Amino acid sequence: MLALRVWDPWPVETIRLKYLDVLLTLKEEKESELIALYDIDEEALAENGQWPWPRSYLASLNTELSQRGAIAVVYSVLFPEPDRFLEDDEFALSMQKIPTFLSAVATTDTDRRDGWEIGVATMGPVLENAMSYPGILPNVPVLQNASTGTGVVNSAPEVDGLVRRIPALINVQGQLYPALSVDVLRGLAGDPSYQARAGESGIEAVRIPAYDTIQTDSAGRIWIDWNTTFKQDVENKIVYVGITAAGISPLVPTPLGQIFPHQIQASLLETLLQGSAPVRPDLSLAVETFLLILLGLVAAGSARFLPVYGVPVSVLGISVLTASGSVWAYLRFGVLLDAALPVLSALTVGSTGIAQRMVAEYRLKMQIKGQFGTYVSPDLVKQLQDDPSKLVLGGETKEMTFLFCDLVGFTPLSESLQDDPQKLVSIMNRALSCLTDVALNNGATVDKYIGDCIFLLYNAPLDCPDHEKKAVRTAGEMLVALNELNQELESEGIGRLNIGIGINTGLCVVGNMGSESRFDYSVVGHPVNSAARLEGKTRDMIKRGETPVLIGEPTAKKAPDMVRYVETITVKGQSEPLRVYTLDL
Repeated sequence: MLALRVWDPWPVETIRLKYLDVLLTLKEEKESELIALYDIDEEALAENGQWPWPRSYLASLNTELSQRGAIAVVYSVLFPEPDRFLEDDEFALSMQKIPTFLSAVATTDTDRRDGWEIGVATMGPVLENAMSYPGILPNVPVLQNASTGTGVVNSAPEVDGLVRRIPALINVQGQLYPALSVDVLRGLAGDPSYQARAGESGIEAVRIPAYDTIQTDSAGRIWIDWNTTFKQDVENKIVYVGITAAGISPLVPTPLGQIFPHQIQASLLETLLQGSAPVRPDLSLAVETFLLILLGLVAAGSARFLPVYGVPVSVLGISVLTASGSVWAYLRFGVLLDAALPVLSALTVGSTGIAQRMVAEYRLKMQIKGQFGTYVSPDLVKQLQDDPSKLVLGGETKEMTFLFCDLVGFTPLSESLQDDPQKLVSIMNRALSCLTDVALNNGATVDKYIGDCIFLLYNAPLDCPDHEKKAVRTAGEMLVALNELNQELESEGIGRLNIGIGINTGLCVVGNMGSESRFDYSVVGHPVNSAARLEGKTRDMIKRGETPVLIGEPTAKKAPDMVRYVETITVKGQSEPLRVYTLDL
C-alpha cells in the first residue's frame, strides 16, 4: 500500500480525488451575497434570436444590468471575431457605464499568440511550473481595450475528467495570463498587476497587492469551494453572464455534477472573496504517508493479537477516527487531507490478517484432524477443531484412566494361518475394529496399537467427565462385541478369540513425545504401567474361565456399583500389592 502511494497510479489518484470530492461538498450550501448569474437560455434566444446576438444587444444588456444596480458584468463568452453587424463600438461604449470583464482562452493553436498586456512580478520559477499553452485567443481589440479586465477560462480537469481547481496563471510563450475570476478580483480591487511566488516544490501563492495572498498548488491552481449557490437578483452583485441554452456552451463535470463554465468562474470568485479556498499543504503527502503506515501497523497488530471479532472493530474504529480527523481538518482549517488510502490500507491489511488467521486456523484444524482423527471419536475431533485451546501439547499432568486390551490366543491362530497371511490380517483387523468402535463410542482416545494390543486413554486430550466409569463400561461392551465377532468367526470355521483387559487410573504426563523429527501423542507414568501389568494378569482368569478384566483400585473407587473385588496381587516392577477388581456382571 505504501508503494502504491509513492507510485500513485491513476486508480490511486482517482480514489483520492473522489474522497476529496466528499470533503469539498461537505459544507452547508449558502447563497452568495456578492455574485449573481445571468443565463442566456432558450427563452432569451427565442426572444432575441439565435446566438451570436448583435453586440448592440449585449450593450443593452450592460445598460440594463447597470440600471438594476449591478456592480460589474463578467462575460464567460468569447468575442474573438468582429461583430457581423458592425456593432462592436456600441458594445465597447457600454463598458464605460459598468465595469466589464471579458474571457479569453489559451489554445494549442501556435498561430494565435497576440494577447494583451498584463503585469506579473514573479519570485522563483513561476513560468516553469505554471500550466503552459502555445497560443492564446483574445477578444477583438476594440472590446479588449474597453474592458476593465480579461482572464482566461481554461479549466484543469483531473485524471477522472472532473474540474476541481482552476489555474490562477497560465503561461503562454513566456507571458503569464490570469484566470478570469482572478482578474475580476484584481480589476475591482484597482490593482494594475500581480505577484506570484514559487519555491522548490513549485508555485506557492499568487497575490493581488490590495488583496489577501491566494494559496495555490505547485502548478498554480486554486481549489474551489463548491458550497455556494447563485441567484439572478443582480442588485449590488457581480453578474456572470453565460449561455445555458442547449447545444451552445458545453457542460463541465465537477464534484457538484455537470455545470456551465460561468458557474465555475462564479464559484472561483466567491471562493477568493470569502478566502475559503481549500489547500493541500506541502506536508500533506508526508502526513498521509505517516497515517498509511500507522493505520497499517495498527491493523496488522490487531489482526495478530486481538480476537477475530475484535479485528474489524479495531480497524473500523481507527478508520472512522482518521476519516473524522480529515473532515475536521477541512471544516476547521480548509485543509484537504486524503484519508481514503490510509483507511483502504487499514482495511486491506486487516482483511488480509483475518484471512491469514482463517487459513492458519483451518490448517490447525486439519492438523488436529490428521493427528487425532484416527484415534479419537469424531465428536472429540470436532470439539478440538472448534476450540484448539482445549488441546495442550508438549506435556500436561492430569488424572487419567488407561485401558489395555490384548487379543489372547492370537499367536496359535497366526501359526495355523501362516500360509494365508491376508486372512490372518483380515481377522485381526476385524477384531481390532470392533473393539476400537466400542472404545471411541465411549469417548476413549486410541493412543496406539501394539501388535494385537490396543492402548486407550480417557480424559485426554479433552476433558472426559466420569472417565473411570466410561473405561469400565468400555470393558464390558468389548466383551459383548467380541462375543458377537466370535459367533461370526465360528460360522466361518475359525476358532474363538479371547481378550484380556487391564484398567487403572492415576496422575500421568500426557502430550507430544518423541524426537524433534518424529513424535507422537502419548502418556507416561506409573499408573500406565500398572494398567499394563493388570492386563497381563488376566491370563490366569481366562484359564479359570473368569471374566478377563482386572481393574485397579483407583478406578474401582469411582465406579463402585460396576465392579466387585477379586483379590490382592503383586505385579512385576511394584513392591506394594494391588487390590484389584473385575466387572460385576
